[in-house]
Amino acid sequence: MNAVVPAPLIEAAGLSISFNGSAVLSSVDFDVMAGEVHALVGENGAGKSSLMKMLGGLYTPDSGTIRVRGVPARLASVNDAIDAGIAVIHQELNLVDTLSAVDNIFLGKEPRTRLGFPDRRAMRVAARNVLDQLGFRADPDTLVGTLRVGEKQLVEIAKSLVADAKVLIMDEPTSALSDAETHALLTLTQRLRERGMGIVLISHRLGEVFAVADRVTVLRDGRRISTLPVAQVESATALVSMMIGKDFAPPERGDDEAPRAQGASSTRVEVRNLTLWGPARAMVRDVSFSVLEGEVFGLSGLLGAGKTEVLEAIYGVSAYAQEGSIAVAGQRRSFRSPDEAAAAGLAFVTEDRKKDGLVLEQSLEANFMLPSLPRVPGFPFYLRRRLHGRVAEQARASRVKHRSLAQPANSLSGGNQQKLIIGKWLMTQPRILLLDEPTRGVDVAAKAEIYRQILDAARAGVTVLIASSEIDELTLLCDRILVLCEGRAKRILPRSDFSGDELIRLASP
Repeated sequence: MNAVVPAPLIEAAGLSISFNGSAVLSSVDFDVMAGEVHALVGENGAGKSSLMKMLGGLYTPDSGTIRVRGVPARLASVNDAIDAGIAVIHQELNLVDTLSAVDNIFLGKEPRTRLGFPDRRAMRVAARNVLDQLGFRADPDTLVGTLRVGEKQLVEIAKSLVADAKVLIMDEPTSALSDAETHALLTLTQRLRERGMGIVLISHRLGEVFAVADRVTVLRDGRRISTLPVAQVESATALVSMMIGKDFAPPERGDDEAPRAQGASSTRVEVRNLTLWGPARAMVRDVSFSVLEGEVFGLSGLLGAGKTEVLEAIYGVSAYAQEGSIAVAGQRRSFRSPDEAAAAGLAFVTEDRKKDGLVLEQSLEANFMLPSLPRVPGFPFYLRRRLHGRVAEQARASRVKHRSLAQPANSLSGGNQQKLIIGKWLMTQPRILLLDEPTRGVDVAAKAEIYRQILDAARAGVTVLIASSEIDELTLLCDRILVLCEGRAKRILPRSDFSGDELIRLASP
């Protein structure tokens, strides 16, 4: 007698959906079994998030069927999906900034005491338990609005994990996490799989796919290209080639480039004894370093180590009381606004591109021009058509995929939005480029293009400071890396000493 094969926990057949007449998904099949991790990969805009939003009840498909444990299901709302045992961790965070981490985790599903009141003690204990597993170090009673993007990401993950879900869909769950936090999440993912949960992992970090996934489905231009066991995938490069439909050449750094800083003629940035005081403690304490012309200098560390805070202090947008000194091109500077910093030749690509990097409703052209306008001859009286050519040239140089420069920025995929942001700052011809998580949530092909932008800028003499949670990114791009731990400088590593294990060791308390 043949063994009975159990039905998938969730199974989609022939799903299609269009927006404004444009097909986003076309007849896509997808399923996940109990006790497996099924990875979903593709370029930004391939349709991954749209597929997951249909399975999570946010979108209604134009055609196709969804079955949950073999039974046809109509997932017309998020509550329908939750009732079906499907929890979704969305790439775009869905948190209430004015509530604490605990309250966000249990929002709408608070445990109750016998008298019917929210059981605050039980909530704190449960929240602390799951947050500890994820490496979240802040107080769970902290308001979410005061947390960094990576810390918010952990709260979003915890919010889904406390639900009694049979299927967990994770859309770029590690995009804002360091390698240590990512390792904790992947370890937890393996434990959840062992408990029989079905997990869908959407990730641009292909190392995660090979580390934990059993099967992988590749989407390209809204169509399913292939589904196969991960063990049958030859390499990450082969997987990317499937995603983009052509051979992929990963970016490399030539031996003749390392280290670029040796030929530099001057110090562009010098930080001495920088201390930044938060409400209860020092966010950064007694940090010193210097960066040379044409050098790519990395800042590494866990969440809350102070990487972002250092960049914000250099650019003059820090929210903290400041001690120590910052010199730019040999002159001590204390910028009072982004305008002053930009006028001095600095550019800052922030971590949260949607909040701080773009005016999403405005056109690509407007976003490209925005930081350059004060330096346009005759501003504010200028001829827009004179700038149009410069913008078109920068869009091509930055490889921003677009239909028209008049289309709004929010119509671009995440990777193209990020290329736009970096491109608009390069239009200002900066001498110093500050980058905070420059490839967060960006697909592998777009990431390679961003790396080339950064390396080309350094070759042209631009000084680059990059804060990143990705060790591979830092070791590829940087001449030296400063490792921060709980706000303190542990060591500056030269390129000859780069090691993933050493970076993790130095970053750990």
